[in-house]
Parts: sequence; structure tokens; C-alpha cells
Amino acid sequence: MSSSSSHKTSSISCFSEEFEFSAASASTISFDDEWTDEHTRMYESIFLHDLLNSVGGLRGYLELAGETENLSSIKKYASNSLFLCDSLIDEIEYHRQFLLAKNGNFKPISADTTTTEILKLTVLTLDKHAVSKDRKIEISIDCSEKIQTDKVLLSRLLVNMTKNAIEATEDSGIVCVGAGKLGGKIRFAVHNSSFIPEETKKQLFKSQFSTKGNNRGIGLFSIKLLCEKLGGTLGFASSEENGTYFFIDLPLRSQD
Repeated sequence: MSSSSSHKTSSISCFSEEFEFSAASASTISFDDEWTDEHTRMYESIFLHDLLNSVGGLRGYLELAGETENLSSIKKYASNSLFLCDSLIDEIEYHRQFLLAKNGNFKPISADTTTTEILKLTVLTLDKHAVSKDRKIEISIDCSEKIQTDKVLLSRLLVNMTKNAIEATEDSGIVCVGAGKLGGKIRFAVHNSSFIPEETKKQLFKSQFSTKGNNRGIGLFSIKLLCEKLGGTLGFASSEENGTYFFIDLPLRSQD
């Protein structure tokens, strides 16, 4: 997603009570090319790249903790290190689930939860993440609905969608997450004020494409695949006036 500073960043404008982004302009994402051995090699390269970045950050904090005798600083670095360790575990588990899903061996674990719990977990996960620096994440609208789904997986999907939105958001900008009822479905959405140009929109339906640069296109593919394992669909809507929404539509009850 490309960023533009001319768009609104106020959380008030992120979502409407009527969920206007559910209009005809919204598109369901379905890739027009098949997964290949080249995709697998690309995916493995991205996975290792992301792990190295996280491990590098973890090592940096541990190094700082070893170089200072200030107790409050040591506690701060230890806390940051623990958070990065948890993030590493989440990343490894997410990739494991994706590989299982790609090979047809993944089955979600459904449990009762609420939209509020999912949204709060998503915001909490990213609140202190390095990617969120100088940007704000808010729950803009919540229908407070009870749902039955794999809440750990759903939260991971929303975290990945929110990370993408944050990376496309200017400094001091706001990314909004929300949930609302649409007929017999629940829509979880992530909004930022950037706009996806028409040419880029067309490319989103190619599994190897990414707005982040070369060899960064697997993220959206993995979100779609795991979303389908939850019985849901992935979609987006983008305009210069309203910014960009990526959303997941899920049935109110489990498909099982």
C-alpha cells in the first residue's frame, strides 16, 4: 500500500456506523496464479530474513543490558527482549501454520470468543512493536459480538494485516481496527489513510507481488490461505477519499 500524507488520519473517519467500505467498491482477493516451487523458495527466503531481523533486534537489547549497570535500564532492556522473544515465537508458529495449511494438513481450533477480545489482542500485540513507532493503533468500532473461531490464528492474521497498514502510514498517522456485523457475517477490518493506485490494485491478485519490494509478496497470500481455513474471505477497498481497508469476513458461527 502506498502512503499519502494528504488523506485523513483522524480515527473518527476510519469507520462509519454503516461500514461504508462494504459497498460495491470492495473486492474479494483471489490469486490468479498457482503456488509453485519458486514461491516456496521465495517464502523460505522471506521467513529467514524476518527471523534474522527479529534475532538481530533481540541481540541488540541483550547487548545493551550487558553494557549497563543501571537497574531500571536493565529492566527495560529485559522487558523489550522478552517481548521480542514472544514475537519470534508468534512468527515461527504463524509460518508453521501456513506451511501446514499449504499442504492441506492444518485444522483450526475453534472456541468461543468475542470481537472485543480479538481486537484488543491485536492492538496489544502491536502497541509496543518497533513497527508501530510514531504511529497510533486504535479500535475504532466494535460490534461486541460473540463468535466461534480460532482466536489465536485470527488475531495473528489481523496483526499481519495491521503491520502492513502501519508500514503504509505516515509518521504520527493512525491505523484503525474494527469489527461489525454484515448480515450473517462478521467483518474484521484494518484501515489506514493511504490509497492503492489502480495499477497496484490489479497486481494484488498475483501471489508473487508486493508493494514492499522484491520477494515480499507471500504475506498477502498466506493471510488469504489461512483466512480460508477459518471459513472466511479476504478483501479490500481503497479510494483517495476514504483510504484503504483490508478485511476478513467470517461466518458468525463455526463451519464445523
